[in-house]
Amino acid sequence: MKLQRKQRNRISIRREYIEQNRLRISYERRLRLQLLTLFAEVGQKGQQEYRQAGRLINTGIKLSNDLRETLDNHYRSVIDEFGLRILRNQKQENRFDTIIKEFIRLYGAIRVTQISNTTMRQINRIIRAGEVEGLGVPVIAGNIFESMRGSFSKFRSATIARTETHTAASYANHAINQSLNIPKQMKRWVAVADERARPWHTAMNGTELPLDEDFVVRGMPMSYTGDPRGGAANTINCRCVTVYFSPEDELDD
Repeated sequence: MKLQRKQRNRISIRREYIEQNRLRISYERRLRLQLLTLFAEVGQKGQQEYRQAGRLINTGIKLSNDLRETLDNHYRSVIDEFGLRILRNQKQENRFDTIIKEFIRLYGAIRVTQISNTTMRQINRIIRAGEVEGLGVPVIAGNIFESMRGSFSKFRSATIARTETHTAASYANHAINQSLNIPKQMKRWVAVADERARPWHTAMNGTELPLDEDFVVRGMPMSYTGDPRGGAANTINCRCVTVYFSPEDELDD
């Protein structure tokens, strides 16, 4: 079935930016809270295993499994929401399944592995440091738990939630717009003009390209804002958005 887009003649860049970020922030907050709970539960599991066995047994497995389920569900919700935003008049169910599965195939497993590995390295550092200092099993076990619910995990939860939500939302926007098959469709990079913005992203602001051409950002090809191909330097905590339009549309800055 060929997807159809609601006809647009005039696009407010500012309104589009605000609307995309409004939706994104609501999903960010939800994922951040889920990750805080997940990391605390992993810390508790690590605490119990280390206290009982003097080593970790299944903590890493629990982390990977729980994280995979959490992120997969999050990706599905975000892609569905951003897809519906573009195709408000479509009634067919499960129309985004292919896009969701492709996103999870391309990026989901990689992100689970990266986040899990970083988390387990942190736990193992705590164990090694405690053993070197001769702190004893009960103290080290307690440190494992505290580290997974302290500032380290709070900061990581916020960063992961922002980055993963932004990437999934941006991917959905791009994939759905590609499926519309609009002749000569264009896209514009829209950056935030504040002190937190990357200078090279600010420099990209207003750049317009045909839909299927790559933005080149600091030498990295990116199909859309948040594209993982741009690497961590272009994606972590990014707040830029991509606005899509046809040659007939009027853009209002």
